Formats: sequence, C-alpha cells, structure tokens
Amino acid sequence: MTPKEQTKGALGETRRTTGRRRFLKLAGAALLAGSALPKSAEASIHHVGGDFTYEGGVVFNSDLPGLSGELILNVYLAVDPDGTGAGTLSDPVHTTVNSHVEVQQTTRHGNEREFVGVVIRSNDPARVGQRFVVTSYVQGDFTSLALLLNQETFSGQGFRVDSTKLIID
Repeated sequence: MTPKEQTKGALGETRRTTGRRRFLKLAGAALLAGSALPKSAEASIHHVGGDFTYEGGVVFNSDLPGLSGELILNVYLAVDPDGTGAGTLSDPVHTTVNSHVEVQQTTRHGNEREFVGVVIRSNDPARVGQRFVVTSYVQGDFTSLALLLNQETFSGQGFRVDSTKLIID
C-alpha cells in the first residue's frame, strides 16, 4: 500500500487518499499527539502560521421559497487579527450552493462580530461576486449566527475559537 492509499475496513478495499483526506488525517494525528503533552504545556497557533479566530456553525431559513428554504448551510470562517480571512458555505445535500468566500472586513461591537466579504468561487457561477455578511453574537465559546446572502437571511447556532486562548490540558 502506498502512502496515499487507505484500506476500507473489513472489506479490504483500497482507495486513493485525497489531499483533503490526508490533511484531515494528519491534523487528527497532530491533535492526538498534542494531547499527550504535559498539562503545563501551552499551545499557540502563532507558531504554525499566526493567530486567528475561527467561526463556524449551521444556519437555515425554512420560510424562504424554493431551494433556499431547503438549505441547511455550514458556515466556516477563519479570520486573521486584521479582520480578513477565508471561509466556506456548504450544504452536503444541495452541493450546487457550495462556495468559497473571502472575508474582507470584520467589525466588533461588544459581543457582536460582523464579517463582510464576497463569494470568490462557487459550484454555482451566479454566486461568484455576491456579497455576504455573517453576524455572530458571542456567548462564551458559542454563538448565534445570521448569514445575509443574496438578500436572504439564514440564522442558526455556531461556535467561536480564538487561537490565542488555546491551551492543551
């Protein structure tokens, strides 16, 4: 078996491991290895590539007409301290809406953060260039999320991870 192949359980089938799958496997291994560190060890993503805030969650609006009312969107954003970053919008059932987004500006008002940007790639070419706004009301590590995209609002729940506060126990 080559390094880019994996076996599928008891069936013994072998398939190529994609770049994303390989990355996720390595990331999982790194997390497990990190958990073996002494309790006094502190982790900072800064050493790996800089500090960032990671926002994510699930939003939907079943009151919207047509396809929009069927969507349950996964929203993920990784934002640098300067307020810029990247992210994804996706629905595993309706993959035509899956998109990459660029966060161009972040503003903060108390516990509320607003991420503004544009769709830069999408399975639906009509979405490219559309502006979006994700509003996140932070309550500890969890958030209430609202996504405004194409004059439609989706809301839901999510989480926030601030890399400057990561500590390995």
